[in-house]
Amino acid sequence: MFLSIYKKFFYLKIKLRTFYWKRLFSSFGLGSKVFGKIIVYNPENVSIGFCSTLNYGVFLNARDKIIIGDHVHISPYVIINTGYLNYKMIGLERVHLKGVVVIKNGAWIGSNVIINPGVIIGENFVIGAGAVVTKDVPDNSISVGVPAEVKKKIND
Repeated sequence: MFLSIYKKFFYLKIKLRTFYWKRLFSSFGLGSKVFGKIIVYNPENVSIGFCSTLNYGVFLNARDKIIIGDHVHISPYVIINTGYLNYKMIGLERVHLKGVVVIKNGAWIGSNVIINPGVIIGENFVIGAGAVVTKDVPDNSISVGVPAEVKKKIND
């Protein structure tokens, strides 16, 4: 009995979080869910496709657009940044720049991954836990490490 009440409460929390974020994001696809607390700066710049999931502790720094495709799974504590400093300028002259992040359909982002500004992640791409993605990555591949490097192609 206690377990069934707990399950109902758990699923109710997921529905409430999803309802909340659906109102704030620029688009939020049918079947997508938010599991746990997330942090989002400028949610109006975030677009999420169908049947995608955001897990506990995800941080979206959306100075520019973050476009997440369909069937994308983002594991706990992933950081997606779209803003950065122009390091070539000195001292107080440094200005904030921004770059769009695109995560295409079917991608799976492992726990504690950091995705830097201006990166495009290919379709059906898997990023291993703890990787730091600094450049575009191709479709149907697996990437790991700091910085993330393609280690294997996934057969079609």
